Amino acid sequence: MYGVNRMRAIKGFGLLTTVWLLSSCALMSPSYEKPEVSLVNVTPLEREGLEQRIAVGLNIINPGSSDLKISGMSYRLKLQDIKVITGVTRGLKPIPSYSESRVNLQASVNLFSGFRVLESLLNSNGGPVKYELETKISTGWWKLPITVVESGSIDLGAIQ
Repeated sequence: MYGVNRMRAIKGFGLLTTVWLLSSCALMSPSYEKPEVSLVNVTPLEREGLEQRIAVGLNIINPGSSDLKISGMSYRLKLQDIKVITGVTRGLKPIPSYSESRVNLQASVNLFSGFRVLESLLNSNGGPVKYELETKISTGWWKLPITVVESGSIDLGAIQ
């Protein structure tokens, strides 16, 4: 019986500690706002075998009241629910509070994925193209990355 009461006490203490830690994290930065990331440019570079290298321009907006220090970042672009572009980078300059910065990175495009997107576009009869840009930003002080997702569709028939 003594062991059962001791286990309940340990579980209760663990639960209280977890609640306290989670609430203190929320209280440390109640006005925290996620950064925004948007794709602004894609330029093809030289191809290497079945891999096409491209230059990717991203615009990162820091709406927060403190500098955004990025220790690393990964990004993925899907078209028609097919992963087409992937890339990673590190060592970016901090983005000051309430400002934005454009970063130019290199990424890879798998040509087979490109063919699948082309096939999907041909089968869609000129309908809108779905896209999703997912960016994971790692900061130096927090182990979990900040995930930013921008998605939507583009009507290619409306572009002139």
